[in-house]
Formats: sequence, structure tokens, C-alpha cells
Amino acid sequence: MNYTKIFALATGALLWMSSCTSSSDLDKLPGAAVRTQQAISETVSKLEGHDGYWRLTYYPDTKRAYGGYSMYVQFKDGRVTALSELSTTSTNSTYSVKNIDMPTLAFDTRSNVLHHFITSTEYFRNARGGDFELLLMGQRGDSILLQGRKYGNQMSLVPMTTDPATEIAALQAMATKFQGKNFAPVSIGTAGSVSFRLNPTYRQLEYTSTSGETTTTQKMAFAYTTEGLRFYEPITIGGVTISGFRLSSDGTSVTSIEGDVTTTVVSLPIDLVNKSYVAYFKADSAADDLVSFFTRVNNTLYRNRKARMSARTYFGVNTAADQAAGLVGNDTKVAGFLTMPIYEQTNGSYTRLSYEVDFVPVGNDPTQVDIIARDGNESTWWYWYASAAEYWVSRLATRAPYTVETLTDAAGATYYKLTSVKYADKAWFYLYEVQ
Repeated sequence: MNYTKIFALATGALLWMSSCTSSSDLDKLPGAAVRTQQAISETVSKLEGHDGYWRLTYYPDTKRAYGGYSMYVQFKDGRVTALSELSTTSTNSTYSVKNIDMPTLAFDTRSNVLHHFITSTEYFRNARGGDFELLLMGQRGDSILLQGRKYGNQMSLVPMTTDPATEIAALQAMATKFQGKNFAPVSIGTAGSVSFRLNPTYRQLEYTSTSGETTTTQKMAFAYTTEGLRFYEPITIGGVTISGFRLSSDGTSVTSIEGDVTTTVVSLPIDLVNKSYVAYFKADSAADDLVSFFTRVNNTLYRNRKARMSARTYFGVNTAADQAAGLVGNDTKVAGFLTMPIYEQTNGSYTRLSYEVDFVPVGNDPTQVDIIARDGNESTWWYWYASAAEYWVSRLATRAPYTVETLTDAAGATYYKLTSVKYADKAWFYLYEVQ
């Protein structure tokens, strides 16, 4: 079966139908409709004729701001079973292949897996740019090429002959390996030295090159693979094409899929991926400018919500105790956070505000830590206090990167001083590991 030809015929039939104006043209409509229905029937037969799962490489959002994800779908009798690297609990819902402008694969009824990025919440009021109607664009080998009907992202369905659980475990392990990592600068083609900024959770890689007095920074979304990461589409730097990177077996370097570029993987100077730390934003424990700004934010919070944040701010992962108390990530159970205890003045109640962030090293100076702010956390009612509290998160993130200095107190305990590279006198604080 020439699958690409079928899609082309169906698309042409639809365009032809929409342009018919004469009675003689109208006589030709049944033939066009038949060809469209034939394409739809062929698609259903192909989807349901495969006994195993299909891997759906899925990108939400017009700008692909959340990166790409692997979902696994199996079609049978008008229903689709789905699971993903974000949710290994499978769902079963209905699907259809129908004519919406052109032949379209639609996930019709609610699935926590397939509608994860489509769902509106208190924080994500407009959801996160997910598509549940995917235009059928053609075929490449055994793969079916798709395009999000609303947001336009290119996606694909690839038939699998293995259990998706094995691949999901490998993808989750790979995502963990890149947490708290970055790439060292490397010379690439005619671009010279190129530096990187890896956002491992929202799956973006920024790359910056300088030519004369001109500095150019670009960003590309990626999805994790069992070998490393693959970009949404290949990038070209200094005349060198890069489709993604493979992680070395010892995790210390990455090499482009094409094999032309290799660079070192850099780790954080302190373990913000697996541990939690606390800073106290008060006199003698932080820069006066930060303490003053924190006080102003707290005053605004009190005016708006009759609540105040504690002077403590926690940096790092949500611990097992945090998870038991209900603090989990928006997409994964374990995540990186900035967390502020907060007290309601009207009734004396206590809660926590948490904002999800990535802590990553600076590629050319592994003594520095960068903070990439992502989104407010759903499980801690962030949206309720966001109008004031987001200013505090923004101040901490925009003062990054911070140089990390290891210190020892009189009792021999280790603690750290973080000093802003850009605002050394106005943004520094001490950080203590939570025991």
C-alpha cells in the first residue's frame, strides 16, 4: 500500500470538493468522498492491524516550551490504550480517524495520559498547548507522520514490537541522568566556541556562539531517547548539523548523533538534585538588598492575602518526607523546587508555597549554579499567592548564576555561601543542608 499516496489523494479530494461550483463538478463529489473514506479506513486498518504498541513522539505548545515526550498507544476496536514516560498507569479511551479539514487521528474521550497537556488547572488556566487532534500527514517507512491540528507541531507514530515498559524505564533513567547537568563549551565548525544551557526538565537546550562583537543565542526543544536526547529538528551550528546527543556509558560526555561533536558533561557543585537545603533571608544570613526585597514581597503578600512567608526558603529536591506530605511535581513525583513556608494571619494556618525550578551548573565554570524557573506547583496552591510570591522567585532566579563557596562552622559542619556573579554585593546568602 502506498500510504503517502492515499493521504495525498484524500487531501486533494477535500480541496477539490471545497472548490466545486458547477453541476458537472457536483457529479464528481461521490468519487472524492470515497477516496477520503478509503484513506480513513486504510489508516484504521493500519493502526489496529499492528498487534503491539506505537510510540507517539509528542510535542505540546506552539513554541514547544515543555519539550517532547514519548507516549505509547495501542489501538483496538475503536479504543486506545495509552501510557507514557510521565505516567506508567495505562488508560483506555476512545479514538477515531475522521475528516476534519483532512484525515485526522482524534483522541475523543478523556485520558490522563493523552490529555495531560490539554487539561486546564488552577495554575495552567489555558492548559499547556496540547493537541488531541492530529492531522495525518503521510508515511516514512513504517512510521505515520502527524501534525498537531491546533498548534502545528510535527509528531510521529512508530510501531513497536517490544514491551513499552522496558523503554519507559530506560527513558526515565536517562532523564534522571541529565538532572543537574550541563555541557561544557566546545568548538563547533566555523562558530568557534559554543556554550550551552541545559533545561533538563522542560527539555530545552540553549546554545550561544559569538562572532566578533555579535553574540547569538538559540534554543531547541528535545525529547529523551534510550541513548541520550534528540532535538525536535536538527540544528546547524557553524555549518555542522546536530540531531541530538548520545550520552557516554560512564555519563561523563556527550557526542552528537552524527559523531562530529563531543563535549564534557558538567555536574553541580552541590547536590541540589538529591538533597534539600535551606537559606535564611534575615540580617547577617543574606545580603541586605535581598533581605529588603524579601520584606517588600512579604508586605505585598500581607496586603493581598493577609499572609506572610517565613524567612526560610528551601532549595533542592522534594524529599521523601515532602512527598509524603503531598509535595509532588506537576509532571513527575520528584522535582526541583524553591519552597517557602507561609502563614495565614487570619486563621493561623500554615502551608507551603513551591515553585518548580531546574538547578544546573554553568558549563564553563562548574563552581557556579544556575536557577531556571519553570512554573508554580499545583500541589501547594501556588496560584493563590502567585501575584506577590512570583516576585521573590524571579529575584532569586534572575540573580543567578551563583558562585558556590564551601565553608565550615565552629563545630566543623559544612555550609555554603552562594554569591551572585552579576550582583555580588547585592545578592548573596548562606545555604545549609537539611538534615
